[in-house]
Order: sequence, then structure tokens, then C-alpha cells
Amino acid sequence: MEQTMTMRVSTLILFVIWLQMSVSRARTIVYKQEGDLIIGGIIPVHFFNESTGKCQGLRDLSALRRVEAIHYAISKLNNDSDFLGNLTLGYEIYDTCSSARETLKNCLNFIPPLRTIDNIIGVVGAQRSSSSLQATNLLGLYNISIVSFLSTSDELSDSDRFPYFLRTVPPDKFQVSVITDIMNKYQWKYVAFLYSDDSYGKNAEAEFQMQARGFGICIGYARSISGSDGSDVYEGIIGDLLQLKEESLVSVVVVFTQVETAGKIFYHASLADITRDFIWIGSDGWGNYDLTPVRGAEESVLGAFTVVPKADLHHDFNRHFEAYLPDSLNPWMPEFLDRCNCTSFSEIPMPPYESVVIDSVHVIALALRGMKGDVCDETLNKTQCIERIVSNRRILRDYLLEVEFESESNGVVSFTRDGDAKGRYDIRYLMKETTEYQFITNGSWLEVEQQKLDLGPVPWYLEGTADRERYTDENIPKSVCSDPCEQSQVMELKLQDCCWACSECADNEIILDNSCVSCFFESNQTYMWPHPSLIYCVPLESLQLLHEVGNVIFLAIALLGIAVEVVVAFLYIKNREKRLIRASSRELGYIILVGIFLAYVSVVLYCIPAHVVSCYLRRIVPSIATTFIYVSLLTMTIRLYRIFAAGKKTTKRPQFISPKSQVFLTLTISIIPVIWSVVWIFIHPPAANVIPPTKESQIIEKICVSSKEYRIGQLVWDVVVVLVNCYYAIRTRNLPANYNQTRFIAFSVFSTLIVLIAFAPAFFTTEISSTQDLYSALGYIIQPTVVLILIFIARIYAIYFVKEEDQQVISTRPSMRKPSESVPHPSPVRTVSSYAIGGSVPATPRSDGHSFSDVFGQGDTDSEPRLYKSTNGHVNDDRISSDSIEINSVEYEEEEGEEGVEENEDQTEEA
Repeated sequence: MEQTMTMRVSTLILFVIWLQMSVSRARTIVYKQEGDLIIGGIIPVHFFNESTGKCQGLRDLSALRRVEAIHYAISKLNNDSDFLGNLTLGYEIYDTCSSARETLKNCLNFIPPLRTIDNIIGVVGAQRSSSSLQATNLLGLYNISIVSFLSTSDELSDSDRFPYFLRTVPPDKFQVSVITDIMNKYQWKYVAFLYSDDSYGKNAEAEFQMQARGFGICIGYARSISGSDGSDVYEGIIGDLLQLKEESLVSVVVVFTQVETAGKIFYHASLADITRDFIWIGSDGWGNYDLTPVRGAEESVLGAFTVVPKADLHHDFNRHFEAYLPDSLNPWMPEFLDRCNCTSFSEIPMPPYESVVIDSVHVIALALRGMKGDVCDETLNKTQCIERIVSNRRILRDYLLEVEFESESNGVVSFTRDGDAKGRYDIRYLMKETTEYQFITNGSWLEVEQQKLDLGPVPWYLEGTADRERYTDENIPKSVCSDPCEQSQVMELKLQDCCWACSECADNEIILDNSCVSCFFESNQTYMWPHPSLIYCVPLESLQLLHEVGNVIFLAIALLGIAVEVVVAFLYIKNREKRLIRASSRELGYIILVGIFLAYVSVVLYCIPAHVVSCYLRRIVPSIATTFIYVSLLTMTIRLYRIFAAGKKTTKRPQFISPKSQVFLTLTISIIPVIWSVVWIFIHPPAANVIPPTKESQIIEKICVSSKEYRIGQLVWDVVVVLVNCYYAIRTRNLPANYNQTRFIAFSVFSTLIVLIAFAPAFFTTEISSTQDLYSALGYIIQPTVVLILIFIARIYAIYFVKEEDQQVISTRPSMRKPSESVPHPSPVRTVSSYAIGGSVPATPRSDGHSFSDVFGQGDTDSEPRLYKSTNGHVNDDRISSDSIEINSVEYEEEEGEEGVEENEDQTEEA
């Protein structure tokens, strides 16, 4: 009574659904043939578009072959008059589009309350497990049995929930067994598992988890995928797989999904330029469709395994299909012919599942024959027999479970008590021959007392065959959590029992109790190094800078430079009253000599071992040295420029050209880098720190710590001073030829600029402290040496090795007045001759054959001589002969007393 009430309620609900869907059902395409008893067929012919919710896009030829297989099997049975006697079989075939919704809608055509004639005896299909779930839930209410030819979900093995469901293919648990057997054969212990978000994928994932545990196989990455997921999901999955590959030795990815999902995975893999990076193992959900899911991404999937239910060719059906095709009443055939423009159908899609469809039809027919013999006696006519069979559809399941026969293609067909077929699988492998890609059958798996895997040799397509990290000694790709740890690694166990991570100890660490222990003790800056056995630490030697060849050479040069500089300074001071010395801004020369001395001291500081004191001195001494040298030269050059520039424009003496003014200006400017250094001493105090030893340099080295900002600031200051020097050196290039000190200054500053340009990039790009110190030392050797030679040694040489009369050629003051003139000025007036001479210095010969101008670098004959007269602030340029020199007296008021007289005399000597 309760079952009858449930049936009535269900019928009422379905009737309402039927009314709502009547419009769309009116347009439903059906391939049918009338008969006394009808076998239904639900087969996917088109694809289903999740975004539009419609069927669109015809599948390949294999879909039409499965439709025609039902027609072929039933026609052949009807041609055998002894099979069902006077009863004939018909069929009604609907397109499910591999959609559960479309399947449910089309199954409404089979339920008795909505049919004109209740003569449905059973249904073949569906292909997809999710579609079969919907179909058996609905048709089971009316005791209509379903025999599927490809639905493999383990969920359908529950005979209590789905008593009217049977299948001629084995369930997924056997398919999972095949996959785990393949992994065990190749010792793949760490894999990724992608599965569809439906009963087909979820049940397979659960079964794989259980079976993998028994083989010691770990799942490094598992992800479910819904049919409605967008591109971002697939891109994320591919990214996760690549990251997993980087983090481990995984190379195997199981794809347990439907064909549409698998196709999207491989498409996005090709977009990510994944080429021969993974070994894909596929289920029948996409393996049943041959090259369809991998088309366009063959290089990304090359070397893939697929596990598919065993299905051999049905040769008689192949001949029938090719011959019958032109006259077929299949309603989807014209659409296919228009799309493919085919002239021949001899090509057989693999695997040939039409043979399994034929087996499914035969199962229902054989069960029906057995049931007819039991329920229809000789007293019943044809109509009564049909009514008896239809009214007892419930017991047809018992006859179905008892069916056992020898298939024309696939061997013995039989069922377990749950309606499952025994496990029989083909293992296919994607290969490339020349330019053609194809799946070949490379092995098989049979469910016997001892499950037997028979797998032939395969060519491996993964990149890096010679990479021992990725391949075993037998040239089989690895797919493991990790290899055994190396001597310098410790093992870190993960959550999975079969997996661990090898953590590399640092170069300065030893291994104690599977832990890395450092040989560095930062607290007291004590550094040791691991013994090769990595069991204990050994002391290290300190770097002895004085044992380094480069440091010794530079230190020797610096000490020699200091000695020479001291001698030169002594001679310079001793001869300070000489006209040649007085004419060279001797007070600024003293400052330059101090700077040169400090520059050589800086070299010493860079070549000796680092200490707190030396680190402080490194901050102060080099900056003072360069400033003293180049600010003094700059002051000297500007003074000369102003004297000669003023002599062309006015009779008034320029301001701030006295020695005291020049010294004061030089020392004032020199305070700037000192302030910079002191500020950074407070911001970043100097310290002598130890550089930790490395694997390449197992030695202890102390360095002076200084910030890069401080060094850049110091370099900027040096460059600015040198550039300004260069500017005024260029401006004074046209001073009289017999005054050549500016040319020596120009050569000095230009050489310094070249040193800065050459060494600065190398200094800031190297990270090795000792190398930076060598660059600095080399710079502080070149700069002061050039200045010492050009500015001082040349003059000392002239004083001691050039005759006095030759020196007077450039240093003798001209007459204070013209010979024909007297001094009309009544007040005390100091007359100073200021002149500018264009021409060459007389080359007075020496005893050794050299003139002073040869020694001192004079001589400028590239232009005609000029005479510059200063008259009332106006400059006249008169051409004169090379032998004539006219002196124009310029009167300066005597305001500085005797000291002023001496300064003016010095200025005149400079001129």
C-alpha cells in the first residue's frame, strides 16, 4: 500500500514536470523503430554547453556508431525468428548531450504514465555516470532496468540504492587498481590527482586514497574540478602543478575527469607551455574519446597513459555500418555528413565501444527471452504475453543478473550480485610516430585471482632523460616525494608517512641528531668551519693582509711615496725664498704637500688589517687628503684666472688674491668633507667587523664597515671639486705661454678625473671588501703621485739643475717704469709691472744641450704673438713681432705696507 502511494505521488510530480517541459519535448529528436517491446537508448550525441544550457556541437563519429549499434543489434535479433518467437523488439534513442538535466528530461519519455503505449522493457545507457544516476533514480520508480555500457562510478555499485542498474563495464575501483598497479610497477610514489566534482570523480578519489595507502603512494596535490569552472581555475591548477614539480620530483598526474574537463586541463597546459613535463594517467572518462581531449595539446600530453574498459572490434558491425550508412534513418546523420563532408567511413574510432553497446542490448534481450519463457505459457496470446512481461518488469532484474554469454567481441559477459561486470581493461599510450600522434594499446589488466598487469615497453617523452635527478638508473622517470638525503642534508618528516623533505644545511653547519648546528658564534664573533665529515667544527686562520701580494706592493709604493714626499717638502720649504717657489703660490703648495702626505697615509690605512682606530681614520684622512690637494689647486687656478682676466679689463687690483686670503678660502672649503665624515660617524659609526667565511673562502677577514651612502657622498664631493678644477683649467688654457703652471694643474686634474671614471664603477659593483680596498688604495697612489711630480718635483728639479740665468728668463721682474719716463705721482706709489706675453720663451741653451723651456714644458708656437695692453680699462690687441715685448706699467696703491710690497712682488714674479 505504501509503495502504491509513493508511486502515485511520484507520478503526479512527474506529470507536472512533463507539462512544464512539453514545449521543449515537442522539439526533442528521437531515433526510433516500432516493435512489440521497446528498448530505450540514452546516448550522448552532442556536447552540452554549461554557459548557455543547451546542446550544441556534434560529437565525433564514435557517438553515431554507438547509436547505430543499438539499431544493428535489435535488427539482428529480430531477424532471428527463434530468438523471441512472435515478439519483435523496437527502440527509441534520445540524445543526452552528457548532461544530467537532458538525461532526466528524455527519460520522461520512458515512464509508463506519460506514454501512449506502455511497452518499455529496459534502457541501454547512459554513458556518463552522472547521467546514469539521474536515469536510474527516475526509471527505478517504475521498475525499469538500465544496462549501461560506460558508466563506471563506484556509487552505482550500491544495489540497495540502485537495484535496477547494471553495466557491462567494470566499476571505477578496478580502474583505480589498474592505475595503482602501473605506479607500483614504475615505483612512482608521489603523484598529483585531479578529479571531477561529481560522483564519478569523488568516488574514484576516495578509492585511490585507500588503495594508494597500501602501496605507499602519496598524493602531493589533489583538486576537484567542476564543469562550470572558468579559465582562472584551470590556470591556477596548472600553476600549482608547476610549483609542485619545482618543489619535488613529481612527474605523474592522474586525471580522473570527464572528457570536457580533461580537454580544458590540457588546453591550459599547452597555453602555459608545458611540454613533456608530466606523465598524465587518464581514466576512461576521457580515455574513451581517443585524441579528442588532447587535440591541439598533443605535445603537452605526449606519453600519457589511459585506462579504458576492454572493447574489441565487432567486425560484422563495421561492415554493416559502412554499407548501411547511406540509407540510415538516424536523424543526426545528416548533420554529421554536412559537417565532415565525408565520403568514406572505414576509419574506426578507438576504443570501439559500439561492441559494448551491442553487448548491453544482448543482455536485455537474453534476460527478456528467459523471462518470456517463464511468464508466458502457451495459453497466452501475443498481447497477453506482452502485458504479462510489462507488468512484471520488476523481476526482469533477476534475469539480467543471471545472464552470461560469450560476446562476439569481448569474451564472456557476466555480472556480480551488484550488477557490475568483471574487471577487464586495456592500457593505451599516446605516442608520436613521425608527425602523427596516436593512442596505441600497450597493455592490459584482468581481474583474476591474482590481478594481472601486462604492460609492454614504452618510450619516455619527458625532457631531461640524462638528468639523474629526474630519471632512475633504468631510465624511468621518477615521481617521488624525495630522494634519500645527501650527507649535508637533514630529513624533515611531513604529514604523510611516505614523504619527507631534505633540508640542506648551510655551508657553515654540521649535523647533530638530524639537526643543522652552526659553527658560527655571532655573539663573540668566533667563526669556525665544519670538518668534511660534518660531525664537528675546526678553527680557521685569519686573513693576513700583509701576506697578500697586492697589499704588499701597494704598501711599499705608499711608503716610498711618503719618503719622496717628505724629501720634496723639505727641499720646497728650504728653497721657499727662491723666485721659482715664490711664484707658485707657496702657501697653497704647503697645503697640497700635506694632502699628498695624507693620501699616501690613506693607502697605508687601506692595506693594513682593519681595526677600530684605522676604520675611524679611513673615514677622515682620505677625504681631507683629496680636498687639500684639489681645493688648493682649484684656488690656485681661480687666482691666476682672476689676475689675468682683471689685467685685461681694469687697472684695479682684484680682491682676495693675497696668500692669506687663498689659504683661508682653501681651509674653509676643506671643512665641508670633514663635516660630512663626522656626521656619518654619528649616523653609522665605524666598526671592524668579521666577514663570515664561505665555502669558497674558508678564512676569517675583518673589514671596516661603512655605508654606501657615505661613500657615494664622498665620491660626489671629489667629482665636483675635480670637475670645477677641469673647468678653470680649460678657461686658463690661453694664459701666456711662458706661464705654464696652469697646464700642469690641468694635466693633474684631468688625470684624476680619468681615475675616478675608471675606478668608481668597479668599486661599487664589487661586493668583495678587500677588492674595494685595493681599488681605493690604487686611486690614492695615482692621484697624489701625478700632482707631486707635475707641481713640485718639476720645480725642485729646475731649482737644482737649471742655470740661474735661465730661471731669470721667466722670473726676473720687468722694469717698474719705461726708460723714458719718470714717476709723476707725488704720493708714495708702488709701481708693479703686469704683462701678458704671447710668444715663446727664449730657449737659452744649457751645458747639457737642453734649455729651461725644454725642461719645464714651455714653448707654444701655434699662434702669432700677441701683446695685450691695458689702458683705462680697455683692452687692445696689437700684433707685434716675436722679438718685441712691450711692458705696460700698471700702478697699484700701496695699502698693505711692506707685506703688500712682498705680495705684489710675488704676483709680478708669477706673471
